[in-house]
Amino acid sequence: MDLHAWRRRIRDYRDITNVGPIIRRYFVIGAFDGALTILGVIVGATVAGATEDHRGILLLTSVSAAIGLSVSSAVGAYEAERIEKKLDQWTLERAMLSKMSEEHKDAFRFAAILSATVHGIAPLIAALLPLVPFLFLDIRTATLAAIVVTLGLLFAIGAYLGSLVRERFFFTAFRFAAAGLATALVLLLLGPAAL
Repeated sequence: MDLHAWRRRIRDYRDITNVGPIIRRYFVIGAFDGALTILGVIVGATVAGATEDHRGILLLTSVSAAIGLSVSSAVGAYEAERIEKKLDQWTLERAMLSKMSEEHKDAFRFAAILSATVHGIAPLIAALLPLVPFLFLDIRTATLAAIVVTLGLLFAIGAYLGSLVRERFFFTAFRFAAAGLATALVLLLLGPAAL
């Protein structure tokens, strides 16, 4: 199959399943989960007393959590979408009193795989970005930089969503960033109490 035919088939699958809004939701949910999960690991390790000697443990734990969240998100999204698409298929077949075409079945499988892929990649990206400062800075400074990176990422996601519905993007962006800031503050306050 040539590139033009492949792109046309993808466009047809997208039109049949209306997968665009689904993958947008999965991207936002996955990125939000990834960013806040890693923020929790980083801030938790820092308030627990992580030092330069613990940098490797902090990074490995964070990357492991990111991979676990990514796999969990991808498999969960695939299974959920596979079942939902099968239910949609049965509903359509009952309404039409006939079996669905192979193209429609392929489109539903494509939507489930695409949804799972997006929901698996989004938390991985959002979780790995805040770790970059730990490659260049001391633990305390890297933790502050990771908080800023996470808040910036959450702000950008919120701004994007706000712009979709023509809201004042700043308010949606601020709500997303506020969730990250609240998470960091709660962890910073709970840390000494838990030790």
